[in-house]
Amino acid sequence: MSEYGGEKMPQTLVEFARSVNTNLSFGPPIPIDGTPHLILEFGMPVPPAPSNFVELATTVGWEAVNVFATPPVQPTLLLELLVNGILVGSAEQSAIPADGGDPIRMTTMFQTILTDLPEDYYAFQIFASNLEDLQGEINLRGPIHITGKVIVPV
Repeated sequence: MSEYGGEKMPQTLVEFARSVNTNLSFGPPIPIDGTPHLILEFGMPVPPAPSNFVELATTVGWEAVNVFATPPVQPTLLLELLVNGILVGSAEQSAIPADGGDPIRMTTMFQTILTDLPEDYYAFQIFASNLEDLQGEINLRGPIHITGKVIVPV
């Protein structure tokens, strides 16, 4: 049961999709600079249903290496979620300096909830970029994946 519009109503999962680059925490490094790079994508239909919602969960493991600056300026990972080419969600995380130098290991996770999407087939894409690429390098290492669910009232 979930709360929607002040009343409780049962809901059901009608679609599930995912894109997985790696489930490993130390996969081959994928360098990320200041230019957005497509790292994940998948398609998923949204059936006709009033009060539907799409829940997307993204996880990206990464490391900062060759860091040139000291706090507060650090390499900063920007993740952007586009649906049919339109930005609908994002997350930004700066590397947290660690004692002892490189590499600085991080995991960025975020959820995006979309409601009342019209019936259609949608393309979901995650782009990654380093907003502070002059301050150090970012390598995506994993895990790197996104899952999407379409949920409708029963």
